[in-house]
Amino acid sequence: MSILAIVGVIVSSSAMFIVLSGFSGLKNYSLEFISFVSPEIKISPIKGKSFEFTDEMKRFLDIEGVSYGLSYEDKALLSVNENNRIVKVKAVDLNFPRKSIDSIVYQGLWFNKGSDEVVVGLGVAYELGISTFDAISPIKLYVPKSGKGQVFSEKDILKSVNVLASGVFSLNEEYNNSLIFCDFELAKNLFEIKEQHVGSVDVYKSNISYEKISSFFGPEFNVETRIQQNKSIYKMLNTEQVAIYLIFSLIVVVALFNMFGALMMMVIEKQKNLQTLMVLGVTKTQVGKIFFYQGGLISIVGCVIGLSVGVLLVFLQQKFSLFMITPSLAYPVVFDIKNFLFVFFTVCVLGGLASTIVSFYVKKSIQQISQK
Repeated sequence: MSILAIVGVIVSSSAMFIVLSGFSGLKNYSLEFISFVSPEIKISPIKGKSFEFTDEMKRFLDIEGVSYGLSYEDKALLSVNENNRIVKVKAVDLNFPRKSIDSIVYQGLWFNKGSDEVVVGLGVAYELGISTFDAISPIKLYVPKSGKGQVFSEKDILKSVNVLASGVFSLNEEYNNSLIFCDFELAKNLFEIKEQHVGSVDVYKSNISYEKISSFFGPEFNVETRIQQNKSIYKMLNTEQVAIYLIFSLIVVVALFNMFGALMMMVIEKQKNLQTLMVLGVTKTQVGKIFFYQGGLISIVGCVIGLSVGVLLVFLQQKFSLFMITPSLAYPVVFDIKNFLFVFFTVCVLGGLASTIVSFYVKKSIQQISQK
């Protein structure tokens, strides 16, 4: 019974650690893609879609040696081959990191400066039938015209421009189905952005603190870190991680029920031996401690062995890619000391609780035996 109990603890603690490590790997993998389109710090206006990028702002960023770029984001209607979709247009300048471009371009090329070219998401390209450099079926982008006046046709309320898809990018399902990239000058013309106005200043690399940048730009601007820019994604991933932790904690509880059952069987089986111990002068508390220590030993030893097995499998996956998502992509796993401590703490606490209950039952049963 003790062997079965310790095997259950080994398997459950090992499984819990491996799953948490796998989820940490998937989380890092997802956030790595987000970093390709989300700058380290994003500076945008609280009111309106754009603001004037003054010489003073430029001097501040240049003096501090900040690597930054100018961008603008807005929605547009994309139409091609009589298929339509509302997409988010993200316009960037030449300072957009080359590393990000090389990482996200799935097919074709990045757009050229000053050209009427766009890079569309893989989902948009697939569902709307967009091909790269297809001049026969050009893409049309429609945006509302600013101003007032009488409306006689769609030309009075919509401004359009013909563009060519120079490439296709692939990030994640959300971005692939809703985002396109274009040159900043194209967006200025399409959305009628005023001269020297920008939608945001994207800081890609900075030697100065977030607080200093936030203090310089003042309360009229949103200065957001990468986490703040993607609150919903981070919140979703953290919620999923908590859910997985709770689910596997229940599995550990089930495994510890085996230990609880094993100890209870020993108590019933060893009643005569317990009577002998009582006759020899052993107190009820001391007898209870025997079973408490046995339960604690099963929990700790099983947890240590299970974690050792889990760590070994995680490192083998990192080194030899034992499990693959696709033929070219290994399942990502990350060894995180937090996951290690979470599992150890969970098993030890729950094992201690089960051992305490058994110890209490032993004291009660001894009292009944002594009365008989």
